[in-house]
Amino acid sequence: MSDFIPHLNTDSSQKNTASNFYKLFSVWLVVLGVVVGLYLVDNYEKSIDFGVSIKKPNAKQLFTPPSTDFLYKQFAKQTYFIVDSLELARKNSIDTSAQRILLTGDSMSEGLYLAFRSYASHNNHFLKGRIWYSSLTIQWSKTDSLERLIEIYKPTIVIFTLGANELFRTDIYEREKDIQDIIAQAGDTPFIWVGPPNWKDDTGINEIIERNMPSNSFFLSKDLEFDRERDGAHPTRKSSKYWADTIATWIMNKSRHKILLEKPISEDLDNK
Repeated sequence: MSDFIPHLNTDSSQKNTASNFYKLFSVWLVVLGVVVGLYLVDNYEKSIDFGVSIKKPNAKQLFTPPSTDFLYKQFAKQTYFIVDSLELARKNSIDTSAQRILLTGDSMSEGLYLAFRSYASHNNHFLKGRIWYSSLTIQWSKTDSLERLIEIYKPTIVIFTLGANELFRTDIYEREKDIQDIIAQAGDTPFIWVGPPNWKDDTGINEIIERNMPSNSFFLSKDLEFDRERDGAHPTRKSSKYWADTIATWIMNKSRHKILLEKPISEDLDNK
């Protein structure tokens, strides 16, 4: 048996290898040409028929981080947007519908009632005032007076001021149950308790009322400054107006029961 030795065509194999090399080299040349071409026309501008000039974006700009000034401006825009949104939410949280307001309590409520009449008229509310002169917490508690007034007038909100006649009682903490009973009489009706306009430090009446009222529904008056009538206790008509302005601003912007209480235009003109 003879051995079979195949004939290898070495010349043809060498030619194919060289051909593949030249093809690959040609492809790289084309790629290199494209890259160089893009770089050379990086800032090239071309006019189109309708007169608008377009500019090819600089490749470096695509990978350069934005400037600090740009980031600051974007942050400022977002901040303003958030602040505006919060302000809009605050305004929208105010009940702008017409209200039936019952303003009642001891003799201190008389000056408030006179001042709130212009607020009610200006903001399209109905205001009813009922004053129980020289009244005490125990009297309002034992007679269910607040509950009966709410049944009669059906207010959408109650502004109640009481406590001036009990500023200096030494047994004031024994009246806490009466205060709790008064608050309970309001039921589901939105209820604002306006603290007395102290002319001296009290023995605890304000602290007891505030402790028992829901958050943002007790207005503390004792730190305000008032001009007084001859009795040294009741605020003057002008001070009662200032008191009402302060209460109205607080109710509309900070209280638990925000209603529309914009200041009457005539009052703004009078103060100028």
